Amino acid sequence: MKKLFLLPMAAIIGLLFFQGTPKTELSSNPELEIAGKKLPKKVMAVVDQKCYGCHNANARSEKAKSKLDWDALQTLSKAEQSETKGKIYDVLAEGNMPPKKFLDNKPEGKLSEDELALLMKWSKTKKK
Repeated sequence: MKKLFLLPMAAIIGLLFFQGTPKTELSSNPELEIAGKKLPKKVMAVVDQKCYGCHNANARSEKAKSKLDWDALQTLSKAEQSETKGKIYDVLAEGNMPPKKFLDNKPEGKLSEDELALLMKWSKTKKK
């Protein structure tokens, strides 16, 4: 009789334990630095909400990671970071990000006009 009581009790305790364990969610690095400067808070917020989910070291899409990996970006040289920012600007200006296929499934991922303008302003590289 005790064995029949212990098994369900152990299952309930196990469920309670796993529910109380915090889930790890992907989030960008709040200390992300590009070309020696921290990303502005507003830019970081947009990156967190709209970009980082697909463009990080642990993302499922190898294609998205190969195009841009925010985690690896800060390990590049300043020249490579500047070049990548220019590529981000070009992709945004062409209207290719987020991709239409992605937006078909997740329309909430669409960048607002303000978000787009903010990212474009940040990513525009200055010609020397």
